[in-house]
Amino acid sequence: MKVTLLLRTMLRTAGRRTGSRPASRKKMGKRLAVSCRLALRKRVSRLDVRAMLSGVVIAIVCLPALLTLVWFSEVVAGCFALRKERTSPVAAPGTLSHRTTVLIPAHNEGAGILPTIRDVQAQLGPNDHILVVADNCTDDTAAIVEAAGVEVTVRADPARRGKGYALEFGVRHLDLNPPDVVVIMDADCRLGENALRHLSDSAMASGRPVQSLYFMLAPENAPPGKGVNLFAWRVKNWIRPLGLELFGLPTQLFGTGMAFPLSLLLDRDLGNGRLAEDCALGLALASAGYPPLFVSEARVHSHFPVSQGGSEQQRQRWEKGHLDNIVDLVPGALAKSLRDRNLGLAALAIDMAVPPLSLLALVAALCEILGGIAFVLGAPPAALAIPSLSALLLVLGTALAWTAVGRDVLSLRELLRLPLHAIQKLGSYHRIASGKATSAWIRTDRK
Repeated sequence: MKVTLLLRTMLRTAGRRTGSRPASRKKMGKRLAVSCRLALRKRVSRLDVRAMLSGVVIAIVCLPALLTLVWFSEVVAGCFALRKERTSPVAAPGTLSHRTTVLIPAHNEGAGILPTIRDVQAQLGPNDHILVVADNCTDDTAAIVEAAGVEVTVRADPARRGKGYALEFGVRHLDLNPPDVVVIMDADCRLGENALRHLSDSAMASGRPVQSLYFMLAPENAPPGKGVNLFAWRVKNWIRPLGLELFGLPTQLFGTGMAFPLSLLLDRDLGNGRLAEDCALGLALASAGYPPLFVSEARVHSHFPVSQGGSEQQRQRWEKGHLDNIVDLVPGALAKSLRDRNLGLAALAIDMAVPPLSLLALVAALCEILGGIAFVLGAPPAALAIPSLSALLLVLGTALAWTAVGRDVLSLRELLRLPLHAIQKLGSYHRIASGKATSAWIRTDRK
């Protein structure tokens, strides 16, 4: 309308100036009409580009926001479930009436494997036994295990070194005298009270894989900063699995304190060099219709490495394995869950897609900056509101988890310094992205 009025006004003015020359007025009108159309096209073009860029920004900030919402939902549900759990009595396990084998893969664990063996022996039933796989060891692991009266099988294949290969070798060995249930334990882990019975009974009764509550403890005389690692571990391995359990959804496998009916392991591709082979196994079992259960009554614990360097190296391996699984496994698992209408597989894939907490916080901060810039340049308010809400959920979820499981390991001052801790991890994520993080199966320096 405004353009039409402007055109009419200009034509009248041109007519007064040219007097009685209708040809000149007609020519000028055509020129003005062409100019107006060109101006409108340029304006529409600029609006289209701005709308397209705004849409791209909103799409970019939406994915981290969705993952943050998943994380926050699990944390809130987990804190609620923990409160119920603390007021409910723990059911006593039944008497073992089935055969259970505890499979322990070990690589150069001669110095520390005996406490684990003694822990397991104290909880074995009359028909149970232990099998240790001494995998590519260069120390006296096999001799120490034999001296303790435990069966050991030796595997030597330097070209295929990794926990997955050791597990595959052990499961094949068990097929010669098959038990009903296999419990997998790391060589540096200790069992909580009745943990073996809780795991074995649950796996046998459900016919599904079972994951215990796996704690990490700080070593004696631990350097500063271990509280952050302990808190992050509790959120990932305790609060979030409790939240998934409250929703009736399966949990990830954590690599130790896991129990399986033997039949579920015999046909699985365990022989691989993945750093997070446990999570990959959980997805494979969920895809086959056997999503893992979380049994918090069964508790297993280990210690973080003594040195700061050892702790960082261990953390990098875990996070690299997690990120590799996000890239390699999550898209395919999500697609398969949609095709098969497999809710358990979809839940595990979405949960796995949530990156480590420090990385999630860094991505949320970058999205906040991107959304702010886009909003200043004319993007819709959603470009800034979405990452702002995401950041708020991170803060609220972290505070809620800290009140539930973090106050005894992380002071309020350290809690407030968590953003600085996340920034300090940029170098670690750069090493992972550039391929410089170690991926070998090595023994860390423990307590």
